[in-house]
Amino acid sequence: MKQFEYLNELKENLEGRLSPETIKDILSDYESFFVSGREEGKTDDEISAELGSPAFLAKSLLEAQEETQAAPDKHIANSGRRLCAYFIDAVIAVLPAFVVTYVLGSAILSYMLLIAYPSPLVGASTYLSFAAYQEYTTTDTSSHAVVPVSEDGEKSIQKDSKRPTPVSIAFAVSALVFYMLYSLGATLILRGQTIGKRLMRIKVRRSDTDPVTRGRIFSRELLGKILINSIPIVPFISIFTILLTKEHKALHDMLADTIVVEV
Repeated sequence: MKQFEYLNELKENLEGRLSPETIKDILSDYESFFVSGREEGKTDDEISAELGSPAFLAKSLLEAQEETQAAPDKHIANSGRRLCAYFIDAVIAVLPAFVVTYVLGSAILSYMLLIAYPSPLVGASTYLSFAAYQEYTTTDTSSHAVVPVSEDGEKSIQKDSKRPTPVSIAFAVSALVFYMLYSLGATLILRGQTIGKRLMRIKVRRSDTDPVTRGRIFSRELLGKILINSIPIVPFISIFTILLTKEHKALHDMLADTIVVEV
């Protein structure tokens, strides 16, 4: 098949399915195959045979074009932005607990919560266990303490200013609830973002880039982050999946079929 015949048949198979500019570029590319082939001493028939049927070539070109259009750039957020957003959210989630524990004189508990933030349920459980142990040891020690005697011979009772009161306990529980549910609540209210994600200009969306639904948010934040992340090894696996997978998905993203994209 001569060059003119080959390119004309290829054009006929592409017309009406691609833009005229795209068809012109394609024909120009395949014309260059004929030019370079002749320079190597080949005939038009030999070059046509190497390129294959114009109809089959047109079908292949159209399929490639459809795949390109079906896979747009999702603008996946890089792991650096996600890490910065994580640290901002971790500090915000721990802040109420830090205030409460600082007032009670046990600020070290808030640092434990910060370290355990990838597994908030584990952090809250550790917090309660340590607080209960501290209360037990304080009560046990005070029960064996010598009661001071005043100058007039009467026994005086010293009040422990650091002893938890019902009000302080209520604040502590509220701080723990905020710690565990901050990410879920913020993502629901801000429609796919937490405060950290908003500052880093990233957002949770469905894998097809459509807006994330409330159901997916609950799956991602409640089932994925709070419950499944309570398994100690899961947060570490998520670090590797974020770094190594094409769309930087954590395990909770895989569970809810979500991605984190740039805004």
